[in-house]
Parts: sequence; C-alpha cells; structure tokens
Amino acid sequence: MEQLVDMKLPKKSKEELATAKQPELPQDQWPYGLQLRFESEQVDKLPQLEKVEIGERVMVTGVGEVTSIRMSERKQGKKDWSVEVQIQKIGIDTVEKKKESLGDAIKRHQKGESV
Repeated sequence: MEQLVDMKLPKKSKEELATAKQPELPQDQWPYGLQLRFESEQVDKLPQLEKVEIGERVMVTGVGEVTSIRMSERKQGKKDWSVEVQIQKIGIDTVEKKKESLGDAIKRHQKGESV
C-alpha cells in the first residue's frame, strides 16, 4: 500500500484572505472533490456507516478507474493537472478508539483484521 499523503489545503496568506470574495470556512481545509458522500442506498451496502459518529475517523479503501486526464501548461511553465477517478468498489472500516495510530490501522486492515 502506498504511503498516505495529507491532502489538506495550504493556509492562505493574509493578503489572500484580505482579497478573498468569500470568508474561508472550516470545511475549506480540504478540496471539495475529495469529500465522499454516502446516501441511504450506499449506507445499506456499507452498514458499518450506521454505527459511526461525527468526528470519528474511518479507513477507506477502494478501487477506481481513471476516466479523464487533463493537463494544461501556463505561460510561466507551470503545469495544471486534473485527473478524474470513478470509484467502483469501496470498503470502510472504523479506526479503533483506543488511540490506534493510522499506521496501526493500515497494518490491521492489510492483515484483514476488523475492529
């Protein structure tokens, strides 16, 4: 399994905040496209979601297919990328509340052990 990478957005400078059209909200800490939403139909397929609490951490594993890749190059040489992945299979497991580290949760998940 690849190393987990923190996808949190970088903090905006005072200048960026001063010129922002809208105030920064707490949910703006991570990119919108990285949020997963499970409706009733999906919760029925993943019943462990009925037992989680707000703020609880979960381990998400999945298989997806790359459906689109776009790259544009700017005048100053900076490349902008957009890669779309359609998640096709997904699994969710709770991370134990007994202060289990994320690394331990990954190892437990790789061994196929449940909570």
